[in-house]
Amino acid sequence: MRIAVRYQSRGGNTKAVAEIIAKAFNTEALTVNNPIEEYTEFLFLGGGVYGGKMDNSLQTFMMQLPSDKIGQIVAFSTTGSMNSTLKQIRKAADRKEISVSAHELLIRMFLRGHAALGLEGGKISEKQSRQIHDFINTVRGEM
Repeated sequence: MRIAVRYQSRGGNTKAVAEIIAKAFNTEALTVNNPIEEYTEFLFLGGGVYGGKMDNSLQTFMMQLPSDKIGQIVAFSTTGSMNSTLKQIRKAADRKEISVSAHELLIRMFLRGHAALGLEGGKISEKQSRQIHDFINTVRGEM
């Protein structure tokens, strides 16, 4: 079973989550600048929320994502308080007729790693780590 992890991150928070997910599935977390080139049963795809929207690089990745090479997207996001990136990933996948898992992960970071404020990100709390691992175990149970 081929599993890939792609993420977009400005402050390091989403990258930290992507790396935990990738490690659990013995794969590498790569940025959305790395296209999917071969059939992938499960694509874990994540990004942050910026002004209520996903980053342009994540939008571009979604537009260029070959629908015939993806079995299912499993979405995750880090945010201050909004879940709009998850909704936008789902909407973009629907337009491309790519299945999206009902299981999704939203990690609230509040201002930690806020790039515009110059705050350091990428530090996952113990509670957030448990939330990520619970998500991984739930998804793994459905594979």
